[in-house]
Amino acid sequence: MRYLANTTKIACVGDIMCGDSFYAIGHGVASSLERLKENFLCSEIVELLRSHELVMGNVECVLSDVGRADHTLRSIQMRGRPECAGYLADWGITVAHVANNHILEHGYGAARDTVDQLHNAGIKTVGSGRDGTFEPGAQIAEIECSGHSISVIGVCFSEEKYAFNGGSNLDETIETIKSLYLNDRVVIVSVHWGDEFIDRPSFEQRQIAQEFINAGATLVIGHHPHVVQGIEHRDGRLVAYSMGHFIFDSVIEDTRWSIILSLTISGRDVVHWEYVPIILNEEHHPLFVTGDRKKMLVREVNRRCDLLKTDMSTKLYQDQYHSDLKNLKNRAKRRLRSELLTEILRINPLFWPQILYRPIQRRRGIW
Repeated sequence: MRYLANTTKIACVGDIMCGDSFYAIGHGVASSLERLKENFLCSEIVELLRSHELVMGNVECVLSDVGRADHTLRSIQMRGRPECAGYLADWGITVAHVANNHILEHGYGAARDTVDQLHNAGIKTVGSGRDGTFEPGAQIAEIECSGHSISVIGVCFSEEKYAFNGGSNLDETIETIKSLYLNDRVVIVSVHWGDEFIDRPSFEQRQIAQEFINAGATLVIGHHPHVVQGIEHRDGRLVAYSMGHFIFDSVIEDTRWSIILSLTISGRDVVHWEYVPIILNEEHHPLFVTGDRKKMLVREVNRRCDLLKTDMSTKLYQDQYHSDLKNLKNRAKRRLRSELLTEILRINPLFWPQILYRPIQRRRGIW
């Protein structure tokens, strides 16, 4: 395939969670990383990522020992070690999005240290506010690639307890996009949004994506739902509503696979794009998939893309969306509770009382 002069290859991956989740303490991602270190990621995926000039992912937890207390479940869950920043850099990640609903889970000190660890590893960050301090003000990653002047913005629209919005609201983000566009930048927006476990975006998300495109964004990359959602490519602009998981230890079936998105830009246009399906194995490693399983996942991604072409009315679309969302969330809760009961003997008994006490803590707002 021939492209215009000055093309840049960009890869996007989904959520990167380098800790053990609550339901996988002692046998989650962090435990696997501790054993395998930089060899956690297979060489085939590393080779693919390194073949791109810009590689983006959403870092879903802190990478810091600041405030860590190993005897406290609350302190160690959803927490990666600082050396993971170096692993990500070695694997090819060049830009890390940190504006999400978990980044402040272990306090501002751990969040700021995470940004420092990523910067020290050579990874640019977006979504940590002014100067990476988690204070108001957009953080923009400026990148020069093959003659392209690229600006990446990171925002979060989750309003959960430990979320950080990236330093700016929707209106401010749109104004930032417009300003960068007028300054001849190729604008990429990385956005944490939407609802968990559902295979399509809400109508509101689609409206916001269009506002970003109208303001001048070339590429919009979404995450937070934990599952893959559809991709739209029109007039040289591309929106990937949710990338799913890249590294995570969730047990819910639809979160155990995702895609690596590869695209080429020329000027301000996405001139080519494709995706590679991946699965997460029992050790939570992403792996390429082949044969019938690959064909099945390709069909499923295409189905989710087709969901974006609906001629359904806005009301009917939203009614169906909220009905499906309610069912999916209830199903996920049952699956996670079942997993906890099944795997309880693999968890350090020190944490058993803390596990039982967690629902009370959450109701009191102290978890």
